[in-house]
Amino acid sequence: MRSSLLWIWFAVFLILQGCVHATVQPNQISKAHTTELKQRYYQVKTKASDGTLIAFTVYQPKLSTNQTAPLILHTHGFGLSRMKRPELSLYGFLLPTGQVAKSAWKKGYWVISFDQRGHGGSQGKIRLTDPEKEAQDVITILNWAEQNLPQLAKNQNGVRAGMIGESYAGGVQYIASALDKRLQAIVPITTWYDIVESLAPNGVPKSNWIDFLNLIGDWWNWNKFDPELKQAYRDTQQPQLNPSIYDFLKTHQASWFCQREQRPQADALIIQGFRDVLFPFNEGVKATKCLQEANSQVHLIGVEGGHLQPFAQHSPLGSTPFWYIGKSIRCGNQKSYDLQKTIISWFDLKLKDQNSSSELPEVCIDQSPVIQINDLKPITSYDLNKTWIAPNTTQDVFIPIHTANQKSFITGSSLLSLAVETENDDATFFISMAVKSAQTGKYKTLNEQTTPFNPKRKQLYDQIISGLNLKTQNYQDVELPSINTHLQQGDTIGLLVHSQSKYYKRVKQNKVEAWISGQIKLPKLWSEKEVTQQ
Repeated sequence: MRSSLLWIWFAVFLILQGCVHATVQPNQISKAHTTELKQRYYQVKTKASDGTLIAFTVYQPKLSTNQTAPLILHTHGFGLSRMKRPELSLYGFLLPTGQVAKSAWKKGYWVISFDQRGHGGSQGKIRLTDPEKEAQDVITILNWAEQNLPQLAKNQNGVRAGMIGESYAGGVQYIASALDKRLQAIVPITTWYDIVESLAPNGVPKSNWIDFLNLIGDWWNWNKFDPELKQAYRDTQQPQLNPSIYDFLKTHQASWFCQREQRPQADALIIQGFRDVLFPFNEGVKATKCLQEANSQVHLIGVEGGHLQPFAQHSPLGSTPFWYIGKSIRCGNQKSYDLQKTIISWFDLKLKDQNSSSELPEVCIDQSPVIQINDLKPITSYDLNKTWIAPNTTQDVFIPIHTANQKSFITGSSLLSLAVETENDDATFFISMAVKSAQTGKYKTLNEQTTPFNPKRKQLYDQIISGLNLKTQNYQDVELPSINTHLQQGDTIGLLVHSQSKYYKRVKQNKVEAWISGQIKLPKLWSEKEVTQQ
């Protein structure tokens, strides 16, 4: 009942958000002010380089005479629209990035909240963060701000600017930062580093999430998909990744720019979730490493939430139905951080040169001892004994890996090297990290994550990504979604293998039978003593 009420309330807010799209003509802005600026907000539309009208709301801070202020850009998740008003809007009332943007405005920042093309009051078609479209729109807004906003803080590159947003609004930050140095500080929240791998891991499309994204992208924003994006969506209806999808999306991701040494240039505060079944925590780890190689200062925050599969996962009471990040985290030395205040303090440090009272570690993961990026990687190898897999709809197969001899903590990703012997050359296995409780004997899937593995499709996927005609190999490497959990003495961590998944409803198959063997590397197991001595 409570879950249903949350959905009803969320639908009401979406309707309210859709009802505030009346066009307001921008006020005349004077570049030279000799008196103080009053706090206010107003609506603006400007033309992108291709003539597309981009709509945004300008939040003017209260400033004294000749006082300057940096700029924070805010934008929205996929299918939604900007914070058009500070109260009667989805972001102004409820979503965390809107709350941060409002707080920044009240603390003396210029804030611009904008509709990405194909959303809200902006024209154009959705191309899913195309560097030549959506990313260029960010540059257009920065140019407009420099030409029209008075008392704007600047440096040798131009306006001192930061950016914040979740999901769809995070992906564009990486790309815009790779293209424009004026973005000094970005806060990408629960977004992708590699969108192709996120949407179709190992070549198997995430049909449930992809269908939902199509619903809110091309139906809620009626007929706003670009024809190429429409075709890419139709291609995902097939059971495996089509090369045309990769050709369309390959430049729409930070991984493309990082691989070509055109890395994002901003310092970054990256927030990623462990229950996120759309963009798992691995995406934040890879983005962190990419930006660090560009000598940017990066902090990675790991939260429990993220994107939740509608009707399959649930957020805590009081949060949005299919996405949440929580309000605070406790990490490393068990110090507690309020997320919204931490983001504001970080912007103050990067854009106003104000010292932060609470120094974040390199990595801050809720309820985890890990504080460095290197502690997340898989390091300890275990052999997987040859196991007969014959799962059905009521029984999964558990393959034990390690039994804890004391209370332990584990955080990070695992790397599988698998060999499969089966008569079904198109069999798909769904593999999860799980813990078998010493006390109850029951299994628990860790962080609700699963990974599809189809040897045939995996080889085709690797060929598409690499552009090479790869030889068939007995063992194939599979990265599993990151986990964050603790083991009690006697608990056993292992693999749970399924033949079906609630996240991949389009994969329909008869009972799968096979022999599986190989190796797995796990991240560091922290003893309780090591955590206490940290």
